[in-house]
Amino acid sequence: MLPKRPRKANLKNGVPKKGHHPQRICLGCGVRDDQNNLIRLTVTDQGHLKIDGNQGRGGYLHQNRKCWQAFLSRKGHYRAFHVEVSRAHKENLIQELERRNWE
Repeated sequence: MLPKRPRKANLKNGVPKKGHHPQRICLGCGVRDDQNNLIRLTVTDQGHLKIDGNQGRGGYLHQNRKCWQAFLSRKGHYRAFHVEVSRAHKENLIQELERRNWE
């Protein structure tokens, strides 16, 4: 077994890192952003989209109508979900987002 190498300091240009912020890609606009700035979506076994689902494969959307409309206009298959998502299910999701006033 090889001896362990000492870890390098977590420095960039002599300045310590500020911490790790998970990055995710918006399913609407395709822009990478901090996970905290996005709404998490999951798909149920019946193919319905669910907001804030903690279990299963998930995708993310920004909290603005522009991204919601882009998500609605895109084709149905998303790698994040591994299933086909119908336009009707996406429309139901957008109505739920609007009811919750997430903008």
